[in-house]
Amino acid sequence: MSISLEAVAVLMILLPGFVSSAVLDHVVVRKSREGLAQITEALVFSFLIYATLVSLGGFPVVRGTVDAKHLPNLLESAVNRRFVLGALLLSLLLPLVLGFLNTTDLHMKIARRLRISNKTARETTWLDVFSEQRRYVIVNLSGQRRIFGWPQYYSNDREEGLLYLFDPAWVNDDGTYTNLDIHGMFLVEPGSIESIEFTNVTSRTAYGQADRSLDDGEP
Repeated sequence: MSISLEAVAVLMILLPGFVSSAVLDHVVVRKSREGLAQITEALVFSFLIYATLVSLGGFPVVRGTVDAKHLPNLLESAVNRRFVLGALLLSLLLPLVLGFLNTTDLHMKIARRLRISNKTARETTWLDVFSEQRRYVIVNLSGQRRIFGWPQYYSNDREEGLLYLFDPAWVNDDGTYTNLDIHGMFLVEPGSIESIEFTNVTSRTAYGQADRSLDDGEP
């Protein structure tokens, strides 16, 4: 069986895009992509990587055909190693950069400031709020129960609705708190969460209040 060197070159160009797509799935919180959407994303990555390497002069030229038994020797002699290394590095670096932008929403903040868009980089409002509002919350549960705590872990969207509260305390009817003396509480029934209040207490102000209490000799 003969294999066209042009076919080998096409594979070398396309594969890095699928690597980037797989890496991005591991660093970005998003809905799973399948079928055409996944292929389209990989092709976009492949084009970006290919265009970058071409601009740097790293594209390998391969011509002719070769027997499949000799393919390893062919790759060693005909494929530009600079291109292979560059494609590998870019296939890893590009999704990491996109993951950083998605997490920080930096590029969309600039776009909103320039009035280009009013969207965020994240897929759900639930994720937007928990990512931006890093503060203690009061969760209002069904049955008029309320619990205070730090949202240390949370699901990607409201439909799943999972929430882990660190250092939780029940909020009593008179506004006082009953410390549960546990590490955290995992709220696993989305239907039991009626609303979530984001307080003015952040991790910084909470530590500040604790430090002042120690300085004043309070328990």
